Amino acid sequence: TDRLQTTEEARRRFVSDASHELKTPLASIRLLTDSILQNESVDMETVREFVSDIGEEADRLTRISEHLLALTRLDASAERTSEPVELGRVADQVVHLLTPVAQTSQVELRTSLASACALRANEDDIYQVAFNLIENAIKYNQPGGRVEVVVCRRGDKVALTVTDTGLGVPEEDLPKIFDRFYRVDKARSRAAGGTGLGLSIARDTARVHGGDITAGPNPAGRGTRFEAEFPALRE
Repeated sequence: TDRLQTTEEARRRFVSDASHELKTPLASIRLLTDSILQNESVDMETVREFVSDIGEEADRLTRISEHLLALTRLDASAERTSEPVELGRVADQVVHLLTPVAQTSQVELRTSLASACALRANEDDIYQVAFNLIENAIKYNQPGGRVEVVVCRRGDKVALTVTDTGLGVPEEDLPKIFDRFYRVDKARSRAAGGTGLGLSIARDTARVHGGDITAGPNPAGRGTRFEAEFPALRE
């Protein structure tokens, strides 16, 4: 009974949080459209600016909807295809894709990707986990910062470690950062296009494949270190 009550409370909180997140961009769209419709003398340049803002809010709604659907699929424990996946190769693909983003943000990307670090999983899922961790490390970094991506094998485990030199996560926030809709810096997260769901999806996805994701401070100094660890593929 206690377990059912806890689950129901978590469901209600999730629905409430989701509704709140959806209300924010919807309210912005309503305000912007009213501003255009109710002001007959508004100039075309202002209209274009408002329409651009509406498009950005619509994009945010799309991201939230996609993340909510991803969480629904994870909660439903839908059966996933699995195959041998080379973790280093997947991480290299993500780094290659995000290099222009890092260059635009003036963030240096460093890699150390060991070979023979295979696991049995769905490759698209592992790609999304790596993409989320590496993109976050770039997005919440600072100009002149650095992101280090390491893939290695430790006994019967393979691990992807992503370390950044950004502002870091306060120690009291570390246990909460995988909670759905939780943001350390709400204003910065929204400005960067965050939904507060990415890390939760990444950890739930890792757990579907027998792995997990942990977070802590950068051992070398300022910043944060995320590590996704999975059972290594047996020969």
